Amino acid sequence: MFKRFLSLILSICLLLSLSSLLFACNISEGSDNSDTDIQDASDSETEKKTEGKTEKPKGTDKNKDEEPAEVSDVTKFNFKKFIYPVWNGDVSYAEAAFVRENENGRVDPIQLLYPIEDIISVRSADLSVEYVAGKDYYIDNGMLYVIEDGNIPILKYEDYFFELSDAEHQQNNLATKFPAANNRGWGYIRAEIGSNRPGMSKWTLAITYTHSSESVVNEPEDKSEVYAKLISKLEAGEDITLVSTGDSITDGWSASGKGNVGIAPYCPPYNTLVEMYIRTTFGVKVTHHNVGVSGSNTYGGVEKLDEICQKDPDLVIIAFGMNDGCSIAPSDYISNINRMVSTIEKNCPDACIVVVGTCLPNEELAWSPGGVSLLQYHIEYSRYLADSEEYWDNAAFADVTTANVELFERKVYQDVTGSNSNHPNDYMHRIYAQVILRTMFGDYWNK
Repeated sequence: MFKRFLSLILSICLLLSLSSLLFACNISEGSDNSDTDIQDASDSETEKKTEGKTEKPKGTDKNKDEEPAEVSDVTKFNFKKFIYPVWNGDVSYAEAAFVRENENGRVDPIQLLYPIEDIISVRSADLSVEYVAGKDYYIDNGMLYVIEDGNIPILKYEDYFFELSDAEHQQNNLATKFPAANNRGWGYIRAEIGSNRPGMSKWTLAITYTHSSESVVNEPEDKSEVYAKLISKLEAGEDITLVSTGDSITDGWSASGKGNVGIAPYCPPYNTLVEMYIRTTFGVKVTHHNVGVSGSNTYGGVEKLDEICQKDPDLVIIAFGMNDGCSIAPSDYISNINRMVSTIEKNCPDACIVVVGTCLPNEELAWSPGGVSLLQYHIEYSRYLADSEEYWDNAAFADVTTANVELFERKVYQDVTGSNSNHPNDYMHRIYAQVILRTMFGDYWNK
């Protein structure tokens, strides 16, 4: 009798142990929250709202100091990885690289920002297609080699650089072509990303890889002390108003996430990335007024001052230079910039200002047949901005220009453009945002 009773007790214990184990397994399977990054723009737009303020989403703990989650592939717009600074760490995320034939009809080895150590993925610019090692490309001596009979799209040289017709010269009918600078009779492809048009991104790769070398892009200067007033507001949970003023780059060209462009991966323009960072890091509402106008220069910026001040901004982004640089002397350019800064400082004393140096245009192009290069005063402007900065009270200079120059130590112009003329692609919009965030918030990645 006692043996039967003991056997019954042991059976019950065994059943209870098995039930507990199965329950634990079910809990574990149903609560896998390992991927807590902000995955795309739509995720950030669906944040919970409480009493008019945006609640900070999960996975954006501002005390984190590690890489943006685990080192993994980038298969769609990923906010944390897209703003991860190019000068930091040992991973490059979705770095852009353009693929075309040289004049001999071959594809040169592609040199990235860093020598490649290990490839995580080689994808199309829209991130939808992953190319295969050994079939579409291979790596040798830290560079990427495109296999020419593989699946990676290659722009033929004769479709990139070609002779212009007499009619094109006489009528300046250059909708899909740009004249070569100082080389009358020849031109280059003009391929602007736009509504359902991939533009230059058709031949652009997005490469995610690891590396061990130091970056040629120097870490921008931390000027967060200028923005102490703004940072105090944000840390106190106060909502802010942001006004962006500038040219077509500020308007959003050629970001895949601009307006109704409708091209994956839908990366927002640089100023929207800055807005997203403020919202997700500090959990506040940001009212963003973008008054950037395509084709505008600093004279147009001066005309926008009343409109800007009427918005009662807490933060103003001033970003001119691309259109000025072709013809406006540096002394006139900086005079207009200083007027904008001083007027905003006087009429909006609570506002902080970030003055952004422009990226560079394609120096091989001209606006008209036989004309001079688009690249004229652009690089010189950065020196004038740096010199003027010491006279500003609530403003600082975010030096995108120098970062762009440093990029070209290892990359070609077509890697960073969405038009082949003067508009940055997603990759360069991301660098704009990274430089601005570093300037304003210091070691912003650790906040």
